[in-house]
Amino acid sequence: MGKIAILDEATINKIAAGEVVDRPASIVKELVENSIDAGATSISVEIKNGGISYINITDNGHGIAKDDIALAFERHATSKIRKEVDILNIRSMGFRGEALASVASIAKVTLKTKTKNEYTGTKYVIEGGIEKEFDEIAWNEGTSITVENVFFNVPARFKFLKKDATEAGYIEDVITRIALSHPDVSFKFISNGKRVINTIGNGDISAAIYSIFGKEISQELQQVSYEQDGIGVTGVIGSPKISRSTRQYEFTYINTRFIKDKTVTSAIEKAFDQNLNIGKFPFVVINIEIQPNQVDVNVHPAKLEVKFENENKVFEAVYYAVKNAILEYHRKNSPFVNQEQDIIEEKEIVETVHISEEKTIPIVDNTNTEVQKVTTFSPIYYTAQESEIEIKDLVSEKISQTLEENEYTKEEIKKEIEAYETKVKYKYVGCVFDTYILIQINDKMYIIDQHAAHERLLYEQIKERYYSKEKQTQMLLIPTIVELKNSEKELMQQNIDMFEKAGFVIEDFGDNAIKISGAPNVGFNMNFEEMFKDILDELSGSSKTTTEEKEKRFVYTMACKAAVKANMKLTEQEHIALLDDMMKLDRPFTCPHGRPTAYEISKYEIERRFARK
Repeated sequence: MGKIAILDEATINKIAAGEVVDRPASIVKELVENSIDAGATSISVEIKNGGISYINITDNGHGIAKDDIALAFERHATSKIRKEVDILNIRSMGFRGEALASVASIAKVTLKTKTKNEYTGTKYVIEGGIEKEFDEIAWNEGTSITVENVFFNVPARFKFLKKDATEAGYIEDVITRIALSHPDVSFKFISNGKRVINTIGNGDISAAIYSIFGKEISQELQQVSYEQDGIGVTGVIGSPKISRSTRQYEFTYINTRFIKDKTVTSAIEKAFDQNLNIGKFPFVVINIEIQPNQVDVNVHPAKLEVKFENENKVFEAVYYAVKNAILEYHRKNSPFVNQEQDIIEEKEIVETVHISEEKTIPIVDNTNTEVQKVTTFSPIYYTAQESEIEIKDLVSEKISQTLEENEYTKEEIKKEIEAYETKVKYKYVGCVFDTYILIQINDKMYIIDQHAAHERLLYEQIKERYYSKEKQTQMLLIPTIVELKNSEKELMQQNIDMFEKAGFVIEDFGDNAIKISGAPNVGFNMNFEEMFKDILDELSGSSKTTTEEKEKRFVYTMACKAAVKANMKLTEQEHIALLDDMMKLDRPFTCPHGRPTAYEISKYEIERRFARK
């Protein structure tokens, strides 16, 4: 007698269920997605014991017609597609027709539903794949599905379930992902009688994020909106302030379907390069709108993985969408951005000062149309109100004043102000520990790490020179002889083009020695031998990376070695020169390695710590 036999229907269903339903969270995912496909704008999910003993999902969708109910619980029964070609144009969340059949085969399911055109609702009970009840009931339009005793007939699967709290956490993750991609749907999640998630469904992604993650994250968002090659990317990114140590806050979607894809993740993290601390990952919620026939979503049972027709196009669209959003965030939030002066109102005196040497600058007083001249010896910034007397109270002891009587019309006053192109937005306070520069901008204080700030500045300058045709090399009065190991010299020879592009002039000096006759013009009193060896060490650790990555690390190391160090005493003028150059950068918040360059403290926070608030 042969050994091969056809499995019975019950066993087949249980095996199939294992591919779709591996824990209560899988059930919630499948059923909530069905609610969305049914046009629901309000979805409530309630569980007990981590969803193991009880799950209820109620929606206000279109409902299921009475004649379709029994068929809906058959395997491969679906209203989403009719033939193979339809899979290429899938827009719905579900389409395989496996969810209800899979759930019904391993649990007790009670369905209550009604469509708009039906006078009464229907109650349908199925347990372990066997129909138990089919009756008419009073019910509102929509569907309620209760799932009880998950895996009651599959003990092998049941024993692998985690603790109730852990399973509840998986369900919360599922609802979070779906709620973020559907901010136009109101979601309510209740676990053991406690409300965990409650979104309002007004279509605003920021409101959904506030409901789920709270105020801290919702206040640090930048909108993303970009289109390239027919691929649209929308959503939000979080500022570096709310970055995390894991990727669990990277929410990526294809046509509102949550996915995990290396191409998309790589594009996001490359766009955030140098904007996050090492080991940190961004908060991201983005949806990629793409023609369904350009992506295969039928790759994984849980539909988490996809295949793109053209990965490069997707990568570029996501990269530039996120990159542009980051630049816009920095433009709006950088304390060093040169913003326009506020419109002058009556009785307002505005001073524009931006110097580090003795200089005479006019000040306009709209009240009495006089022009005052102030000679200043240090950079200061202030705005005074009402009268000349208040100006005198605010000016440093180092400043002397002289008055000249002139008459100006309001139009002439405006032109006088517009003539000054540079408007200082900070007040230089000083430096502590020979490392941290203190400045004031409006009602905030910034503590700036001089090494990290200078490193960021040098990185941008060195990178620009590296990729330009004009090399800036300083020839050394006394060439430096460097002894290398055989492997180091070989590595140097393999990457000699990078050294030359950076400004090094290197000659072979016999055996394992080289002579450095010229070096990049990146600073004074540089130990170029140390810089050279550090670059070699960095290259040896990136031997298997791309040329682009090697060049990036090359420039990183040069900037780090050339930057001023902590505990290096700088003059006030040197601090100010550094700050002025930082103002011109697009992203001054982090050094090339992702460390922050500045720490912000508000006046409110300071006053709160002194119990003034």
